[in-house]
Amino acid sequence: MAQNSILFTSISLLIFSIFSHCQALTSLEDLCDVTPHPTVCRSVLPVGSPGSVSGFANIVILKSLEASKHLLASLDPHHPASGPLDDCQLLAGLTVDQLTRVNVIKDTVLGTSEVNDLLTLLSAALTNYETCLGSFHDVTGESSENFVKDHQDILTRVSDGIKLISVSLALSKEAWSIASDASVKKPPPRILTEEKKSSSPDVSYVKMTKRERMIYERVEVLGRKLLQVSFLSTDRINFTVVVNPNDVNGDVYKTINDAIAAAPTKAESENGYFVIYVVAGVYEEYVTVPSNKSYVMIIGDGIDKTIITGNRNIVDGSTTFASATLAVIGRGFIAANITVRNTAGPNKHQAVAVRNSADMSAFYKCSFEAYQDTLYVHSLRQFYRECDIYGTVDFIFGNAATVLQNCNIIPRLPLQGQFNAITAQGRSDPNQNTGISIQNCKIIPSAELVSSNYTVKTYLGRPWKEYSRTVYLQNFMDGFIDGKGWTEWMGDFALQTLYYAEFKNTGPGSETAYRVNWPGYHVINETEAVWFTVSNFIVGDSWLPSMGVPYAGGLV
Repeated sequence: MAQNSILFTSISLLIFSIFSHCQALTSLEDLCDVTPHPTVCRSVLPVGSPGSVSGFANIVILKSLEASKHLLASLDPHHPASGPLDDCQLLAGLTVDQLTRVNVIKDTVLGTSEVNDLLTLLSAALTNYETCLGSFHDVTGESSENFVKDHQDILTRVSDGIKLISVSLALSKEAWSIASDASVKKPPPRILTEEKKSSSPDVSYVKMTKRERMIYERVEVLGRKLLQVSFLSTDRINFTVVVNPNDVNGDVYKTINDAIAAAPTKAESENGYFVIYVVAGVYEEYVTVPSNKSYVMIIGDGIDKTIITGNRNIVDGSTTFASATLAVIGRGFIAANITVRNTAGPNKHQAVAVRNSADMSAFYKCSFEAYQDTLYVHSLRQFYRECDIYGTVDFIFGNAATVLQNCNIIPRLPLQGQFNAITAQGRSDPNQNTGISIQNCKIIPSAELVSSNYTVKTYLGRPWKEYSRTVYLQNFMDGFIDGKGWTEWMGDFALQTLYYAEFKNTGPGSETAYRVNWPGYHVINETEAVWFTVSNFIVGDSWLPSMGVPYAGGLV
């Protein structure tokens, strides 16, 4: 009898084991089916092995990191000068850094903030690889086909990396969910302005250096106390420097890049900001704030007074990514009271004024002036307040999570035969938490567009990538906006999968009766619109207050 009992127990355990194995296998099959690349998902996960969704996500994240390190190693730093390879090397390095941070975050207790960070970093890593491929597409001329063929191994690695990171993002979203669009509750209206009182003590001039006092007084003269009391206290300022090419003092920098080079490496927010005051003048230099220069602030004397200018463009051999006059990567960057230009002109096609790949970055009272591809909101979380953006074709583009608030968006006169498209948002994956939200801005034509002797159609945007996402909330739209509102990229590409929306815009160009009837276009209500506000879309309440930049957290 005892032997029969033992035999029965053994058989029961065997059946349970087989049943459990089948359940795990079925679960894994179903899990991979929710990703954009089920075959890749199944190829990297241990089929039949039991495990949690978070455990499977961990495996693919590590695989993605490993593949990114191999890609970076394959991009020999001593390769012959090449725009696409240079871009890919920089982007692969950023991806390794971002996936390394993801690997650290996922091993902590994940609250809403940490989950948002994790999904943001994975979304950016995916964008980096897409950008690398885009740089290869920018190569033109008779040698372009041979160039692509010679580097097919790199392109294959990049394409494989895109699929791995896409699966990582999908599984992470399943494992660590946050509030969905529909479940987000309206946040209380929050507006930080110059009238808002602070609980911090008054600014002490005794504690300020001479340069700090000069910067503080300069901002006061410009009419807004950008650097709030808490920001100007000694524990918020790491160091201050001045850029003035005409100054004979030895402690003043001649170029903006020299001043950035002097900033500390890998600073943390608690270390305070490295403030660079750039006096009025025209600075003909290509300015880069690299990834290891975090918490840098550049402040000028005002729009059209402190001007950074360049003219790189795709026609003359640059990639779109590398054409930027000002390129920002360092986390926590702020710029205020400056103008950035790309003067290449409409005949040179893609020519970027500002490229922003900096997480939790802000531009306040700045002007961006170019034609095609003026403002490249490349990746991560960004905020623009009271800025002027001029351009023609796709002049606000990229794949960051971006809010532009209280800005002037000013389409210019394009080449004859061209149309204006204000946005070209580049969301390539349905799980990316990215998009462009334009709120409480004025969309008005430039003087040259108004006085043109030929007709130019102007649209709110077009879908650069398959899951392009752009919303317009509470803006003024002048009558020059075409009645259909939006335009196609090519045929019916992305019309089923994009997300374009409008909410309570005003002005003669805001009428939605004759808008496109695409499946992805929506006139949304307040419950939907609130998802794309500063507090929700870019989690602005967690980082904007310390910057001193005014903002509205909810709808206005």
